[in-house]
Amino acid sequence: MTPDENPYQIEHQRIRFRRLSLGQEAPGQTAAARGNWGLALSGGGIRSATFCLGVLQAMARAPAPSVSSRPVPPADADADADADAEHSLLSRIDYLSTVSGGGYIGSFFSSLFLPGRLRQPAPQDPVGQAARDAYQALRFEPPGRISTGINYSTRPPGQGPAAWLRENGRYLTPTGSGDMLYALAMTWRNWLSLQVMIGLPIVLLLSLLSLFQVLSQASLLLWPLMAGVLFALPCAVAYWLIIPQGDLDQPPSMGNAAYRSMLGVVGGLWLSGALAYWLMQWQAVGALTLAAALVGTCALLITRQLVTRLADNRDPAKDNACANSVRNYRVQITRALGRAMAAVAVLGFLALLVTAAQALYRYLHDLRALGSLLLLIGAVWLVRRLALLKDEKSLPGWMRKLPLQVLALIAGGLLLSLLCLCWGLLVQWIAYDGGVISGDRAVAWRLAALSLVAAVLTHLSGRFIGFLNTSSLQAFYSARLTRAYLGASNGRRFNGPPQQRRTYMSVAEPMSSDDLSLQQYYATPSAGPVHLINVTMNLTVDPAEQLVQRDRKGKPLCIAPNWAPERPAPTKDCPAERYLLDGQAYSRDLDHGPASEIMSPLTLGQWIGVSGAAFSTGLGRASSLGMSLVLGLANVRLGIWWPSHFLDPGQAQWVPRDLKPWTRYSTQAYLFYELTARFHGYRRDYQYLSDGGHFENTGAYELLRRGRQVELIITCDAGCDPDYQFDDLANLVRLARIDQALEIRQDPGVLEHPQLKTVFASLEEFRQPPSADNRKCALLLNVHAHSPGSDDDLCQTPHCRILVLKPRLIAGLTPDLLNYARANPSFPNQSTVDQFFDEAQFESYRQLGLSIGQQLFGTQCQPSAMAQALWRYLQ
Repeated sequence: MTPDENPYQIEHQRIRFRRLSLGQEAPGQTAAARGNWGLALSGGGIRSATFCLGVLQAMARAPAPSVSSRPVPPADADADADADAEHSLLSRIDYLSTVSGGGYIGSFFSSLFLPGRLRQPAPQDPVGQAARDAYQALRFEPPGRISTGINYSTRPPGQGPAAWLRENGRYLTPTGSGDMLYALAMTWRNWLSLQVMIGLPIVLLLSLLSLFQVLSQASLLLWPLMAGVLFALPCAVAYWLIIPQGDLDQPPSMGNAAYRSMLGVVGGLWLSGALAYWLMQWQAVGALTLAAALVGTCALLITRQLVTRLADNRDPAKDNACANSVRNYRVQITRALGRAMAAVAVLGFLALLVTAAQALYRYLHDLRALGSLLLLIGAVWLVRRLALLKDEKSLPGWMRKLPLQVLALIAGGLLLSLLCLCWGLLVQWIAYDGGVISGDRAVAWRLAALSLVAAVLTHLSGRFIGFLNTSSLQAFYSARLTRAYLGASNGRRFNGPPQQRRTYMSVAEPMSSDDLSLQQYYATPSAGPVHLINVTMNLTVDPAEQLVQRDRKGKPLCIAPNWAPERPAPTKDCPAERYLLDGQAYSRDLDHGPASEIMSPLTLGQWIGVSGAAFSTGLGRASSLGMSLVLGLANVRLGIWWPSHFLDPGQAQWVPRDLKPWTRYSTQAYLFYELTARFHGYRRDYQYLSDGGHFENTGAYELLRRGRQVELIITCDAGCDPDYQFDDLANLVRLARIDQALEIRQDPGVLEHPQLKTVFASLEEFRQPPSADNRKCALLLNVHAHSPGSDDDLCQTPHCRILVLKPRLIAGLTPDLLNYARANPSFPNQSTVDQFFDEAQFESYRQLGLSIGQQLFGTQCQPSAMAQALWRYLQ
């Protein structure tokens, strides 16, 4: 892409191609006959995916608003059905933006458009035939059951995919107990492997401390005491030793009265302390006086060192006048004090840990020490259960009153202490050869050997950076999503001969053709909508970022196509996909990096899995030290580390950014970053990606960008919202105003329209319990661009409109759906944690989405006066 090229030109070219393929525009037209329409499918796990499936089916059956360039339908019935499918409301959608659970069903829908994906492509018009099959697949009703005795290649194109989706509502454990055992084995293998990876440096550190204790015969508690006397207290004193001669912007000088007075005081303390301790035998008073003298001396040295360093500043990124000032001195010395306090806390924790491990080893000798391991396993189980509450927007009343972030930090600290204690017991067991604690000389040799072994293993394991992702739950999660949802569009699973169908109609059997590379997905000519996949790049550590970014703790990363049919084939330097970070496109350089699995490009299924990584150590704006520590130690990790290797403008080759010495041991370094919620964005070699909903959960954020020219956004807002507070919508309104200078407001006219007011509600009306005849299930929002200079600073004509569909019990639902709602009072806002939908649950959410979609858009068999009124109103 050239610098002067419209960053969205490729997307517009793809939209032009799809419209020509569907006959929605004439070849001679030089500009689009109409504005773009977008569909946003929100996060919410399988609950959102299943509800959105029903909405997609309703849109596939409903007729689109009249288009002047629509061709005359053919005469025969089959061709007529194809024409209806091509000109359904769903065919009107140009953009598809997905987050989390919306990406499950969105990837299934978009992949249907790839020629040859579902059925053998037509030789004359493969793109058009694939599009007709895609729309007809969603028009199939009702979805039945999958059967190995049916040759789906001879059946309607929607029969196999619809049945496959229903069959795999329990996509994580579709085959029952066998899958539960598989998931349990994988979970505990990965957890134990993670503990070993974390434990190796812990064992190295604890064994070295124990060795020092054995050799010196001194208490380890002296270490934090020395750190406090030599570093922490001197830093506190050094703050007061620089007094400005004028204003705070003057260079710091040691020629002030405070510094000179301290020199005299320190000299006097050394002299009086020596006299008191040695001559007068006042040992307590003398020791205290000498300690004070030592603190003062260190304070003088630290002050001198810092003043000299500020005066000799050679950092081109800093202004020397600003750096060499009293103001900056005070900032730097306060930061040094913070680091010193952290060092004292860490050394104190380690000293207490070794002491506690020795005490426990003494009193929990023999097999009784296994109780600590059982306690650790029980704590991990409890953490896994409690951590899942983090995703829910509505917590029990008593839990809302609790300081959850503080409690998470306490729980994380206790879990870490328990883990370290278990490793400390192992160190003591090896040191004393499983016997009683004694002063045997062999103890030091065993500790030295253990230190050497731990050091070698830490060094070797630190080079396997791919462990970061393979030890998480992401691979399992993405694989199951791929089989359940992309497998539904893979005709090879159910269109083959009987023997093959018997093998591959089981979702437990992997099939390589289920997943798609982004090269296949974006570089194959198709008439599908432009699919935008939204994830969050976690960012908690960046001194250049200001308040808003620190509150968000993440940036939006959007994966979009970078190829259109009339363009040259994608190359290594110009791939089929592009990455938009906070709206800016970046080029990547993957030629320079380790030979590791982590460098492999992510497939479509993996990106969808990352977009749905709701439970992880990086939670966007919800990230905290406590939650990251708790979830990380329990290995509840669905996010991934990803090498962006972004090139800055004008940069020809990527240069490693990990220049710290400890990053040579990448595995442990990045695990430390992950457990402590220290995510640096692309200031490091690897970035932590998680659920797109951790930034914005409706999926409409990217569609609002004015360069995409979207005039109508249909949004399925299926996030967990039992009280109808519309938290996700409120977040979208704030982000649009702050980031894109767009104001989103409720449309007042639709609430007064004689026909539309029966299905459209205000935010306040949604919070009221619906009556028996209530059919309100939608919101209409206007998006206005700010126009400086006008009276109210807003353009009167909406930039675009957002039609929000909200899962809600309305009048006219089927008896089975009402029965399910009565048996499950939390429906249709059951917990996102529930990813195991049985037949009744799957059908209830699908039917609810279908009913709400038909309420607004009409059906195939019956023209809808409501839909006609809606389209007239929007025009």
